Amino acid sequence: MRLLTIVLLSCCFLSGCVTVVEPIEINELQSLTTKEHESQVRMPKESEIKQNETTLQSQTNDETLQTIEQYFLNDSPIIEEVNYDKTKIYYLALGDSLTRGVGDEEQKNGYTERLAEKIEEWTLNAEVVLDNRGKRGRRSDQLLSLIKKGHYNTELENSELITITIGGNDIMKIVKKDLFDLKREAFDKELVEFESRYNEIIQEIRLRNPDVPIILIGLYNPFSVITEEITEFEAIISEWNGVIEELSEKHDNACFVDVEDLFDANANLVYHTDFFHPNGYGYTIMTERIMSIMKSCSIEEDSKGLILFSNNS
Repeated sequence: MRLLTIVLLSCCFLSGCVTVVEPIEINELQSLTTKEHESQVRMPKESEIKQNETTLQSQTNDETLQTIEQYFLNDSPIIEEVNYDKTKIYYLALGDSLTRGVGDEEQKNGYTERLAEKIEEWTLNAEVVLDNRGKRGRRSDQLLSLIKKGHYNTELENSELITITIGGNDIMKIVKKDLFDLKREAFDKELVEFESRYNEIIQEIRLRNPDVPIILIGLYNPFSVITEEITEFEAIISEWNGVIEELSEKHDNACFVDVEDLFDANANLVYHTDFFHPNGYGYTIMTERIMSIMKSCSIEEDSKGLILFSNNS
């Protein structure tokens, strides 16, 4: 019951998360929804429109929402030409809205651009080229599908550092599906599938790049903003983080970064105004945590000397 209460209280935050639209996407999104609307208004008779007004409006809303969701969760990657230079460090960021940097009012792609800047500070006279392939709403099954289809083959083969944030939307899929009948068993069952998919993601990366350091960034509980009470979500997030950490230990050159404690409640004002994603400061402290873990898990050796920790770090 407590689990359901927390979710219900947070519905407005979650809807805000889903509907955030970047200015560059507005015209395309309006075009999609306009076409959807036009297809619905071709009714045989005016009387039928009046009789079925409520049903039609409901159907239109549902289909429009589906159009928006398909748009945001579209797995088609952005094709970008990259001319690889051996004197530069190529950093590939994979994952969901945290990798994309949603909520970052400083417009620095969340933790990714901040991390690239810090690596440049560490490294002697080397430029870091950031390739951010994060997508809001992306789940582990979608990321795995993209990699297996070869969408990122060149990027993976040439990267010297990879970071991944994935799993939050796998959890939210369960919340959206069974909002009024949430059961712990559903999360536990999905966790088994998530572990298998995440393990396969790492294996697929290794087929294309056996040695690249991979940073696996953990999950946090955004519902802690609503209540400071210990809830079932705390245990769920911790269990999922435990699985990610175990995968990092299973695979060579992989490091787990725990960020759960950084977003416990909002005492340090780390959340964006949607109360779901980090703000600029939240991404800054995420970056600091990532940097700390990178220094302690042999990134210098794993990167074959490309990433160095100088006296300035």
